[in-house]
Formats: sequence, structure tokens, C-alpha cells
Amino acid sequence: MRQFCGYILTIVFFISPALAQEPTHATGSAPQRLFIVNVEAVTPEREDDYYVNLLRMVLAATKAPDEQIELRFSDRQFTQWRWLIEVSHTQSTNNLLWTVTSNRRETLLRPVRIPMFKGLIGARLMVIRRQDEARFSQIKTLQDLRQLVAGQGANWPDTAVLQANGLPVTEGVGKEQLYKMLAAKRFDYFPRGVTEIANETAFLKQYDLIVAPNWYLSYPAAMYFFVKKDNEALATRIETGFETIIDSGEFDEFFNNHPRVKNGLPYLAERKPLLLSNPTLPKTTPVNNPRYWWVK
Repeated sequence: MRQFCGYILTIVFFISPALAQEPTHATGSAPQRLFIVNVEAVTPEREDDYYVNLLRMVLAATKAPDEQIELRFSDRQFTQWRWLIEVSHTQSTNNLLWTVTSNRRETLLRPVRIPMFKGLIGARLMVIRRQDEARFSQIKTLQDLRQLVAGQGANWPDTAVLQANGLPVTEGVGKEQLYKMLAAKRFDYFPRGVTEIANETAFLKQYDLIVAPNWYLSYPAAMYFFVKKDNEALATRIETGFETIIDSGEFDEFFNNHPRVKNGLPYLAERKPLLLSNPTLPKTTPVNNPRYWWVK
């Protein structure tokens, strides 16, 4: 089972010219135009994969009557930054990826400014070694936390946020390596999104780790779909589909009942936020729009 680094996945959309000229035919039905979606970097971790199913919903909401949408998955894996560069320079027509936004990333690609997790990606639980629970129980302020070292991925957007708030960071490559580094005492805590913990309980059990008590880190952040700068047509399709499922209530139902959200939110109910600033966040991020943002 493959993993992708951080919060990013690239998807290549294309309609084959041959398929466009020769529509598929189902017996007794009207011809169908085949819209192939090639998913690069990773196959879904499970059937309930949040990102892939949300993408399916958004595309279905904008599906033409004579269109058939097909997802095809490959096994290429790149780092987050490599994917951003690949998509920004590709010659393919319809490319899409999802990742946490930043000023730098929005200079490379065109964002669809509807947060996929309603901003919950900025609620970061601190995973620690079980034997350090008493140590973390003594933390009262952000200044206390600055005496400890966080672990984060190289080029992950969270790394820059932590550093901007005076929190020391040790970098690794990929979450699995970072969990191993935490267990080996290379750093003191590993901030993980509240929507990620549900999928990572196996790591906690394997390395005898727990979620730190009392506090979680909180800063404004948004994960978006991104497309190439010049692909306004695909951006508009994604925006229209997303707005449609918000209006219908389909997105709220999906969001509220997904294991990533249902199993993560109880952690926040038992903890208070340590508030951080996010200087990498574009001013256009809709942090004050309740249509898009989760409020505790």
C-alpha cells in the first residue's frame, strides 16, 4: 500500500482524441464520451479515501449526460515540491492536484479556493512518546513549547509555519520516517492534522505513541484543489461542482460522517488550542466565510 508525502496528490485529466471521435457505446444506450482521469503518485489507501471520493463527487456534480468519468491510478511518487513543479510545467491539458495552500504555491498554480477540510487541516495534534506524557502535561504556553523540538517533512507547508512562530523543527522525508524518528528520540513531538490521526493509529500502536494532552496547535490553513495557471476551464468545473454539493448538503453530509472527521474531532473537544500565526497564508483564503470554514 503506497503513501503520498504530506498533503499532495497529482491527477492528470485528459480526453483521448480517439475516444472523443469514437464514443463508447453501451448496448441499448446512447453513446458516451469517455473522460479518463489518470491519478498519479498513489492509489487510494482505502475505499473510503477522502480525497478521491470528494473528487468523484465534485466531478459527478458537473457530469454531462453523455459523459463517462473513469479514474485510473498509477504508482509514481514524488515529493510535494516536485509535484508542484511537474504540474506547473506539464504540457498536458488538464492536470489537478491537492495540497495545502501558501503564497508561494499560488504563484505556481491556480487554486480552487474552497477548503477541502473546512480549514481543519490547520488543527494539529501533537503526537508524542508515551513516556513523555507527564512532560507535555506541564506545558502551559507557547513559550513552553518552544523549548521542545517538532518533527516535520522537508518542504511541507507546516514546517514554515512552525518556524515562523519560533518553534524548532527537525526535518524528515515522509510521515513513516518521521514516526520512526520520533520513536528514536530525534525530536520531541510530531504535529499531525486532526483529520489525519484516524488513518495513522497503526503508527501510534507500533511505536507506543500517544496524542499529547491538554493542547493542540491551531493556525489558519486550507487544502485546495489546484490546476495549471492557464486552465480556467478545469478550475471553473471544479468550483462549480464543489459549490453544487455544498448547496445540496451533500458535502456537509460527506464531511461530517467521514471517519477522518468523526474520529478526529473528539481530540479537539478534550484540548485547547495554542494559536499560531500563518504568514504563508494568502490573503484571499476565505477564513471568515462560514460557508467554507469549520467553527469549533
